[in-house]
Amino acid sequence: MITLHSIQEALAEFVATSPLNYVTEQMALVPEDVGQRLYDAPIVKIGAADDPLWEALKAPQAVGELLRTPKEWMAEARSVVSYFAPFSDFVVDGNRDATAVGNGWLYARVEGQAFLTEVNHFLERWFAEQGVKALSPYASAEFKYVFEAGTCEAVENKSLSFTSNWSERHVAYVCGLGTFGLSKGLITERGVAGRFGSVVTAAPLEVTPRPYSDIYEYCSMCGACARQCPGEAITLAEGKSHPKCCAYVNVMREWYAPRFGCGKCQVGVPCERGIPKR
Repeated sequence: MITLHSIQEALAEFVATSPLNYVTEQMALVPEDVGQRLYDAPIVKIGAADDPLWEALKAPQAVGELLRTPKEWMAEARSVVSYFAPFSDFVVDGNRDATAVGNGWLYARVEGQAFLTEVNHFLERWFAEQGVKALSPYASAEFKYVFEAGTCEAVENKSLSFTSNWSERHVAYVCGLGTFGLSKGLITERGVAGRFGSVVTAAPLEVTPRPYSDIYEYCSMCGACARQCPGEAITLAEGKSHPKCCAYVNVMREWYAPRFGCGKCQVGVPCERGIPKR
């Protein structure tokens, strides 16, 4: 029987034992980074494939019309499994400098994101071994976004700017993992410093209740992320400006090529490792 516990155990073992979750000699910027772990054990939540919120996310103020619902990705979909992989202390603590991007953050943003694609494929295989079909939209050939990688060029239809046909953060929100913050990151019980992944599955799994009703319920609106943003892309009045954030990250692409990153809104803030007190 497939349960939340069995999924979480399988993920934890894969993340702990996969060599892709550790800095290798080939990728290390300095020798002392070799062997450092990028992600801690993920937390997992489960949503229903027919939850009304999926259609609601197609609104322009949410993800937008490009979004595909779980059943549009897989007709026989019954459940959605979403996970949050917290960054390790090596990644988080090394990124506290006000200007420089930490080595761990650079690895996690590039090689670490590639690893999460492998985590998604692992989940597809794991469900197949249980005799149930599963699909990772993000890791599929049909995943689409509306601006070119490495640029801030948005399409002519501005309502479709900086969006995709499967948003891991919004998926996590629907599945009960957390709520959004001022920086547009998703605040989970393990904080905001980490990344998300998911699969759609035909398995009729028990749904995780959402312990919140407002999209910003976990955010204290303290403004710490805005004060720390080196690209001045976050304000208390307007939240996060994706074009400004993208423009700054593109500067980081030039500085740290072939890697890139920033993440200053996710470290040294009250929501870094948990839900902040209001």
